[in-house]
Amino acid sequence: MYTMSKPNEKIKYLHIWNGSNYATINAFTRLINENFEPTEHFFIVRDSRDNPQQTISHYDNVIWLAGAESEKTQRREFFRRLERAETIYWHAMGWYWTTQLRLILKPRFMKKSVWVEWGRDLYNWKRTDGLPLRRLIINNIYKRWHRGVKAQVAIFPADEEVLKKEFPIKGTVYYAEYCAATADFTDSLKPEPLDDGKTHILLGHSATEACHHIRVLEALEKWKEKPIIIHIPLNYGNLDYGRQVKKRAAELFPEDKLDIIEEKMPLEDYIRFLWHIDIGIFDVDRQIALGNICRLLYMCKKIYLPEESLLYKFFTDNNTEVFPLEMLKGEFDDFIKPSQAVKPSDYIADGMDSGKIINMWKKVFEGA
Repeated sequence: MYTMSKPNEKIKYLHIWNGSNYATINAFTRLINENFEPTEHFFIVRDSRDNPQQTISHYDNVIWLAGAESEKTQRREFFRRLERAETIYWHAMGWYWTTQLRLILKPRFMKKSVWVEWGRDLYNWKRTDGLPLRRLIINNIYKRWHRGVKAQVAIFPADEEVLKKEFPIKGTVYYAEYCAATADFTDSLKPEPLDDGKTHILLGHSATEACHHIRVLEALEKWKEKPIIIHIPLNYGNLDYGRQVKKRAAELFPEDKLDIIEEKMPLEDYIRFLWHIDIGIFDVDRQIALGNICRLLYMCKKIYLPEESLLYKFFTDNNTEVFPLEMLKGEFDDFIKPSQAVKPSDYIADGMDSGKIINMWKKVFEGA
């Protein structure tokens, strides 16, 4: 197997991960190593290889630089790798503003950088805390970095127009999806039905304020005596916010109606868990939680979204059945009535087709 152990060796495609979502990191790294020439691709993960969520440390083209921003020796190695790369793919720009400043001060890095946007760094990139002058400076650095790359990759179709409007660049905007769980993989993990007479509700996907957990819990409280279980993943994100959600949930619902998920699951276990969900509620305005939403839609589960949200409009425009969050104000029987979908829409099916995903990324690598 190919080994790249020397920082000064040439790298054709350098992928930078910030260590925030291992379902995506693991799946994409595996996709590249199994379907492209691994000698051309190299991956840097800003995290420790001891993280139990990672399954990619056996690949010889992956290195771990947890201290790439904070530790002098690792930062020096990180920038040497950037120097030797022909093209750099930043998978989400979740790096501190001082690192972004170092990058924009080196135009040769920006000329070979490609930004693969994620929801947070496209829709919630602006800093809103701190002193006004400091905030202005940092946000200007963020904006200059995002607009300074040679190409951009949207991971959701509706993001393309947002990219072009928010961060116009001279280069090309590509479209390519991630897929942590393909259709075959997802189908292989389908368990026997959970026949317990209860409606299993998934609320959000993480301890993220953008999911507005508390106002959904307050809307659901009127049905606390009904046969429901509310599953709330709070195992990553803003854990202080997660504790607030957990506290409020305990105030509103009896213990046997709640399943607070605070430990991370292996991907296989999480897919099995999703098969047992009946309803997913995502009170979100922006593109977020695609892995959960698209998997549930593939399983023909019922998904609630705000009617004015980007995701609701996109899915309904693309013949994918979703339901307006306003239905939580209605009757319980209408709320729990199953989706009428008998198979996933073409958009959802295409997004879980590994062949189509590979072709999308092939176009990015050949063009960007």
